[in-house]
Amino acid sequence: MTEKELLQAPPKQLFKLSKLINQGVISYDDLADIIPGILHINNREDLALEYISKEGCNILRYSLEELRTLGAEVFEKHQSHFTRTITYPKLMAEIGKDDPNHVIPFFQDWQYEEDEKPVFHFTSTKILNNTQLISISLFPDRIEYLTNAVNRLFGMNKTYDKYFCCYKKMTKREKEILGFLGQELSRKEISNLLFIDEKTVKKHCENIYKKLNTSKRTELEKIARAFATI
Repeated sequence: MTEKELLQAPPKQLFKLSKLINQGVISYDDLADIIPGILHINNREDLALEYISKEGCNILRYSLEELRTLGAEVFEKHQSHFTRTITYPKLMAEIGKDDPNHVIPFFQDWQYEEDEKPVFHFTSTKILNNTQLISISLFPDRIEYLTNAVNRLFGMNKTYDKYFCCYKKMTKREKEILGFLGQELSRKEISNLLFIDEKTVKKHCENIYKKLNTSKRTELEKIARAFATI
């Protein structure tokens, strides 16, 4: 895999895995045993850790109970000024868009002791529900293993893989309308449901076709099904 493909892979897999959790197909612990990385659940308001896999506890050198007690204070103790003042505000701004289909990739560091070399992780985060985020953090050399593990266990969706990068560029409203198109609703029906003008829906549809680089309604319906949010 190229470097670009490697960095695109974890967000794709996180999208799939979060759907399985919300569907009740798999638990946090079961998922943590499968993926080659650190699974963690963070509070949406301050990123405090509410769950982290055993491997994550070992790397951070805290028990889950200790991390829950420390809350967001743990970041002040062990992460760089850059991560806390630059990376996290950008992350929170993206989360603030309140788009459950948006996966946010970023790098973060962790330094347990001041005289130790910081450890860097590539993290992918997305909204799990109204109060929580779901994230997977990986060492760069393990990113490809995540892709292979998820595809082997849960299968591949060619439409999903083909359009993932284009889908990420769509606005929240465009994704919402795409979902209605996937239900074979007309522009008029969509305008009634969203309480917006039909001409506005038409403009959104034009943008959707352009961003997904297709002119076929049937293809849009396939894409909508591939990215359906539960």
